[in-house]
Order: sequence, then structure tokens, then C-alpha cells
Amino acid sequence: MIAKQMEVRSNIKKFFDLAYEGEAVIIPRKQNRNVVIISETEYNRLRTLNRVSLYKEKVSDSGRTGINLEHNLEKLDKIRGLGRNWNGNDAPAFSPEVIDRAEHIIEGLAIQPEVFPTALGTIQLEYDNSRRDHMEIEIGEDDVAGVFVVFFNGEEEEETIPALTDDINRRVGEFYG
Repeated sequence: MIAKQMEVRSNIKKFFDLAYEGEAVIIPRKQNRNVVIISETEYNRLRTLNRVSLYKEKVSDSGRTGINLEHNLEKLDKIRGLGRNWNGNDAPAFSPEVIDRAEHIIEGLAIQPEVFPTALGTIQLEYDNSRRDHMEIEIGEDDVAGVFVVFFNGEEEEETIPALTDDINRRVGEFYG
């Protein structure tokens, strides 16, 4: 909705309510110095989208298709270079131990995953199978890895396994079964 400054001044509650209900209120001003009133929910959504966009730029896959060991090692190198607040939400920098552990595991995997940093300072390995199930394996400084599976039917499964290449290969093999 577009509203004149005078309208907004005299009916500010009305325009705030419209914004709260999800409608952006655009207030044209001289020299195209326009202002938009939006809800806090919409503002937070836009900030999140911006952070995701900035993250994708930082760890861009450079147009690559297919996931292989070389691709994942390059991605880990990019993650290694992310400093504190890399996601715009005060996420910690990644410890060398976490990156080294993830690198060692990835080098021995029979099936290469998608690799992602998390806001917790851990590395997440993701797999999708032909049944449209999704599995995430979280690698941190601990000697265990968290495994989270969302099945196509909506059921979920969580477990911990040793953060060792053989155990992760076994679990990935079961996932693709």
C-alpha cells in the first residue's frame, strides 16, 4: 500500500496495524528517499534471507555440479576462513580441531556429502536418498557425531555414533540401504 506522509502522520496506528498484519506501507518522499513500514516479523525474515545470501557468497560453490572429495575439501578451506559473526548472528569462528576432524572423516567417506557450517561451530554433512529421506551428521570437537534423519513420511530419528570414518560410512550405507 502506498500512503502519503500526511496520511501516515494523522493515522499512524492504522498504518502500523496494516504493517503488523503483513502489508508493507510505502511512503513516497522527495528525491526518491522513500520509506517502508513493515512488521518486525517481515524485517527479521528479510535479515535472515540477507544472511543466507551473504553466507552463500562466502562459501560459493563456483557453479560446480556434483559433489566430490576435492569440492568438499575446498569448501572446508572456505569454512576454515570464516571468522566470528560469519553469519551475521554472532556465530563463532571454527576451531582448527573441528575442521581437521571433518577433513579427516570426509577424506575416508565412500559417498561424499553436502558440507555446511553451522552456527554452533560444527560441520554438518548432509545426504538425501532416492526415497526422499534426509540425513544430517554433525561433526564437532567431541568423539561422537550427532545423526538426525527426517524420513519422507515425516518421522524423525536421532542418535549419536562415534565420530569415526568407519562408523559414519556404515551409517551412510544403512541410510542408502
